[in-house]
Amino acid sequence: MADTIPWRFGDKEVFMGSYAQCWLGNLYLGSSKNDIDIDLLSLFRQKNKYICKPLEEQIPIHLTESYENIRDDPEFKYIYYEAPVNIIRDRLNLLGYNLPTAIEAFKVFIDAEQNRNIEMITSYQKGKNEWETRLAAYYKKINQLLADLTAEEWIENIKKIRSSGLKNNSVKKFAEQSILEYMLTRDWYGYTGGDLFIPLRLIIETCETEDKLLYDLTELVSSGYFGFDDDFIEFCTAFSSSEYRDKSKTIVLTEGKTDAWILEMTLDYLYPHLKDYFSFLDFESTGFGGGVGNLVNVVKAFSGAGIVNNVIALFDNDTAALSACKGLNTTLLPPNIAIIHLPEIDLLRNYPTIGPSGNVNLDINGIAASLELYLGVDVLKIDGKNFIPIQWTGYEKSVKRYQGEVLEKVLLQDRFKEKLDQARNGVDLDWQDLQAVFRVIFSAFSQRNREEICRRASMEYCEE
Repeated sequence: MADTIPWRFGDKEVFMGSYAQCWLGNLYLGSSKNDIDIDLLSLFRQKNKYICKPLEEQIPIHLTESYENIRDDPEFKYIYYEAPVNIIRDRLNLLGYNLPTAIEAFKVFIDAEQNRNIEMITSYQKGKNEWETRLAAYYKKINQLLADLTAEEWIENIKKIRSSGLKNNSVKKFAEQSILEYMLTRDWYGYTGGDLFIPLRLIIETCETEDKLLYDLTELVSSGYFGFDDDFIEFCTAFSSSEYRDKSKTIVLTEGKTDAWILEMTLDYLYPHLKDYFSFLDFESTGFGGGVGNLVNVVKAFSGAGIVNNVIALFDNDTAALSACKGLNTTLLPPNIAIIHLPEIDLLRNYPTIGPSGNVNLDINGIAASLELYLGVDVLKIDGKNFIPIQWTGYEKSVKRYQGEVLEKVLLQDRFKEKLDQARNGVDLDWQDLQAVFRVIFSAFSQRNREEICRRASMEYCEE
C-alpha cells in the first residue's frame, strides 16, 4: 500500500504514514510503519486484544496522549494488544531469549554494528565531497560511542530514561555527544537489528511487576491497512509456524499416556500462558504403545520422518531409561530432537526402598525416578508421614545398575488428580518438583537457541 493513506482527525482528513507503536510500561519502545511486526504480535494471544472508544476508562494513558486531537470523538475506536510483563518474559525465555542469551546477543550485535560502521567509514572516505567527509566523521564518532557499550550499561541507561522521563527525539540525530543521547535519537534505543526480542528481553529487566507490554494498532486499522475484526494472532501464528521452526509447537514425547496427561494438566495449571507452545503425543488416538522401548522407537521414527517441529523425548531418570537410550547412541538425531531425562531432585537423595536386604533409604536419582515421584510430598506421603516406597525389580547388566519402581502408581495418580482439583479451588500446594521437570523441558533447546539468536544478531540489520 502507499505510504500516504487518508486518515480522519475529527472533521479533518489528512495524508500520512501510519504506525504501529510499542510500549513497555511507561516506556515508548518503537514503531513499524504501515505494517505490523509479526514477531511482537506473536507474544500476545487473542484474549489480549482490546477495542474501545476514547471515553472508556480502561484505555492506557499512552493512547489518550497519542490521539489527543480525537479522543473526544465518540465514533473513534482504539485497537491494541496488551499483556503483563511477567507473561511476556516467560514466553521470551521459552523461545530462548533468557537474560544471559540476550546479553550475549547484544554484544554480538554491537560488534557487528561497529564492523558495519567501519565499512561505511571506508566507503565515505573514498569520496571527495564535503558531505561524504562529514558522514565518515559521523560514523567514526558513533563507533567511539559504541566502543565500550555493554548490555549492562545499556540497561542502566534505560533505567535512567525511565526514571527521568526522558523522551525520544530523532531531531537531534547526528548531534549525539553521549551514548545516552545516541539511544534517545533512535527507536528501540539504538538497537537497529531485526530481532527485537533481544532488546525487549533486556528492557524487561527494568520493569515493575505491574508493567504491561502494549502494541497499538489504532493508526494502521484507522488508515485501512487492517480491519477491527481481523484475527491478527491467527495470521501471525500461521506465518511464524511456516517460517520459523523455533516458534511452532514443540512436540513432547513421554514413556506413557499417564506421563503425558500429568505434564499436560500441570502445564495448564502452572503455566497456562505457555501451554499453546507444546503438544503432547496422544497415545490413545495414535495407537502408540507406552514404555521406554516404544519411546525409543518413536524417536527413531520421528528422526527419519523429517519432522520440522521441535521434539522433546522425555525419559524417566531410571535404569531402564538409561539402558534404552543406549540404543540411540548410533542414531544421528537432527538438531530439532532433544533427548532429556527427569532431573535429579533433593527429595530422591534419601528415599525409602524395599529390597532383598530389607527397608533402606537410598539415593534413587538415576535408578528409579519415574514421574510419579515428582508429584509432591503431599501426594507421596500416603498417610501424611510415610512415603510410598520403591520396590527393586531387577538388575540391568548393560548399565550395571538395579532398576526400581514406585509402588501404588495408580493410587498416586488418583491422589494427584485430587491435588489438581484442590489447587484449582484456590488451595496453596507444593509444586517445586514438577516445576523442576518443566525447567528441564523449557531449556531443552537453550544452547541451540542461543547459537541461532546470536547468529541472527550478527547478520540482521534494519535500516532506519
